[in-house]
Amino acid sequence: MSGYEIFKTFILANVKFQDFEWLPNGNLSEFEILISTILTQNTNWKNVLKALENLKNANITKLEDLQNLNTQTLALLIKPSGFYNTKAKYIKNFTQKFFNDYESLNEFKTQVDREWLLKIKGLGNESVDGILNYVCKREILVVDNYSAKITQYLGYELDNYESLNEFLRQDIATNQNNLNQLLQKQYELFELYQIFHAMIVSFCKEHFQGKKLSDDGQRILKPLLI
Repeated sequence: MSGYEIFKTFILANVKFQDFEWLPNGNLSEFEILISTILTQNTNWKNVLKALENLKNANITKLEDLQNLNTQTLALLIKPSGFYNTKAKYIKNFTQKFFNDYESLNEFKTQVDREWLLKIKGLGNESVDGILNYVCKREILVVDNYSAKITQYLGYELDNYESLNEFLRQDIATNQNNLNQLLQKQYELFELYQIFHAMIVSFCKEHFQGKKLSDDGQRILKPLLI
């Protein structure tokens, strides 16, 4: 069993992945994706979109706009995302450290590393990998609670982020051509990781109710249990 086998199964089952705003064909800017990694913590995606819309309506569309915005005003703008006072502090802290070390978003995208990001208060493994993959276009897979649901159903108890990530990345890079053939399009490896993550989220949202898997979900995953 490997991440590649799960990915292949999802492709053959035509699991949807195209409709997420945070994918490259979505309508979110790099700034919005960057900020959403903090906003999305402990809330649902619809609330994140409301907070992002508030920022856009206030003409807060780039990191430079956050520099002169006080924390209280920012908190009110992102209120729909919940825990808004804490998240505003996290965003302001990130912005300050960003401009201490980088001249621009382009420089950040090419130069930043995981260690720098993990030192930022409010950014955990999932948030950091989201930034590295979706903003910086690095060959990194984002895993989350949805990923754990699938692996647990398949009988794998992976007790930390690193082991879950390693399991789900397994054999994907070496089977890049096979996956592209199945998807009928040439994707770079970082894009395949984005698609796999989106498929995992889509599958779980559609087929899991708590820990219970729908009949269709069981049918899709059944070949992986043999």
